[in-house]
Amino acid sequence: MDNIVIIAVTALGGLGLIAAVILYFIASKFKVYEDPRIDEVEEALP
Repeated sequence: MDNIVIIAVTALGGLGLIAAVILYFIASKFKVYEDPRIDEVEEALP
């Protein structure tokens, strides 16, 4: 029974690690840079 638990924890940990790596690369690909002029315009508005 201990082997089943170890295998399950290892498998789920591996899946979590793979999902984290995929999400990291997707987030870096779709990163949006904010235009600094937006802050200047917002500060100038009353």
